[in-house]
Amino acid sequence: MSSKSNILGLAYILLALVLVGLQADGFVQNLLANASWNHVAAEAGSRPTFLLAPDLADVITAFVLAGLAILAIFMGANVAIVASAGTIFSFFVLTVNQEPIIRYMTLSAVLFVIGMYGMVVCRNAVRVLMSIELMLNAVNINLVTFAKYIDPALMRGQLFAIFILTIAAAEAVVGLAIVLAIYRNMATVDMDRFNLLKW
Repeated sequence: MSSKSNILGLAYILLALVLVGLQADGFVQNLLANASWNHVAAEAGSRPTFLLAPDLADVITAFVLAGLAILAIFMGANVAIVASAGTIFSFFVLTVNQEPIIRYMTLSAVLFVIGMYGMVVCRNAVRVLMSIELMLNAVNINLVTFAKYIDPALMRGQLFAIFILTIAAAEAVVGLAIVLAIYRNMATVDMDRFNLLKW
């Protein structure tokens, strides 16, 4: 990685932090509420026909963050820095004004997508196991969230989450044992080169 790409990635993070701070402070919402088309429509006695309503400030800010991320990547920024920072900032922007259940479900969806991406793309067996753990933890967050908001008197979701954590721990132990055994024989953890079970 060159220092220019890292500096551009950090510049994106700083710019995104400023934008997220403005959105959290209500600046973007006030800007949209005081826009000229809203005043013209209010004077005419009708609702504005634009989609740029003040209650969509979080969505507009997320689109601006995505546009800045694409611009930073085209300028040569570090893709890993921009993608991870963009995901975190977009998650914050889209959930800061939402109900807590929406926050938990969005966090769960983001974790599940990251885990699915890691499981599909990575060829390293240890990374695949870590991605499966991320997906299982996303399911646990959903179970606990729905248990809290739908039926808080019973502990069904929490019990299922503990059961899944137990199964995940056993899966990690067995999976790592298999990976270590294969590594001893083949000196690799690349899943494309695992051909021990072929005839």
